[in-house]
Amino acid sequence: MPLSEREQRLLKELEQQLQSDDPSFASSLEESAVGGTFNVRHLVLGLLVAVAGAGVLIFGIYQQWIPVGIAGFIIMGAGVYFATAGGPSSPKNKGNGGNGGSGGHGGPGGSGPRSSAPSPSGGTFMTNLEQRWEERRRQ
Repeated sequence: MPLSEREQRLLKELEQQLQSDDPSFASSLEESAVGGTFNVRHLVLGLLVAVAGAGVLIFGIYQQWIPVGIAGFIIMGAGVYFATAGGPSSPKNKGNGGNGGSGGHGGPGGSGPRSSAPSPSGGTFMTNLEQRWEERRRQ
């Protein structure tokens, strides 16, 4: 059911407010919304491969051929992976060089390059995460 004009206007206002309040969070939401699409062809082919792999697995178990059963399991896993993973034509890999970037500042939201060096505070991952959360709450 489509949104009414009033609901569409409210949604646009909320989007604009979010964009002005926290641009990095808004851009990460836009990227995840674009990357959330899936290719029906990948889904169907992946499921067919997974079903074929399950058949090979069951055949290998029935015949008590362990290598065939293992191969069936690997084929089944590959089919599920292919069905759920975005391929090279995924929209989130286009247009920005694959760095997920909006400015390359390395901030929260997964945008920009990140270094493996510890933060200046020398804390662990969780303490850094908590510090960033508190900074956002204060803003």
